[in-house]
Amino acid sequence: MRGSAARAAHVRDKQFDRLIFVENDPRRCEELEALREEHRDRDIRIENADANAFLNNFRQNWSQWRGVLFLDPFATQVKWSTIERIAGFNALDTWILFPVSAIARMLPTSTRPDDIAPGWGDRLTAVFGDESWRELYRESPQQTLFGDVEHERTPGVGGLVEIYKAKLARLFGDRFLSRSRTLRNSRNVPLFEFLFCVGSQSPSAIRPAKRIALHILENL
Repeated sequence: MRGSAARAAHVRDKQFDRLIFVENDPRRCEELEALREEHRDRDIRIENADANAFLNNFRQNWSQWRGVLFLDPFATQVKWSTIERIAGFNALDTWILFPVSAIARMLPTSTRPDDIAPGWGDRLTAVFGDESWRELYRESPQQTLFGDVEHERTPGVGGLVEIYKAKLARLFGDRFLSRSRTLRNSRNVPLFEFLFCVGSQSPSAIRPAKRIALHILENL
């Protein structure tokens, strides 16, 4: 099955003027280099870099350029500061694969949020941009034998998605498409939430972009 990079390169009808693939893994960069060799007629740029660093330092004349950005993290690499940077471009229609499965594995269903491993807590804060992920936890109606208060969170990934979507809605405003699509594995376990935000701030661009995105989500 073709990956997203190969699919983009193989588009012939209304193709992009330029393709930029950012990959931190040198081995995968070699695969992308092979893809570029296969499509020498296309303007393809390969960047062996961390996507957060690349996007935060990306300079372009956004009054003249428009594009589509696809964030496809291996796990929880995409930082909220990067999402804020992208929103400020006002030019890139952005698809986000939000890694609900990877994040859920960091969050026990019954514990105090302070008991989460410090490294995981820091990573969650980087993904959400703050400690809003702690909102998943509430006091348990049952106390321990010693009268201590325990905490628990609702099982599943719905709460994670709602918190992240609320932050996107505040950041992008009406450019955020509230409808999304849950991508599951063969055992019906949620892996990612597929989300979309419009780049342009123009109402005449927002409406058709969201309509097209909704059509894509409904036909996956």
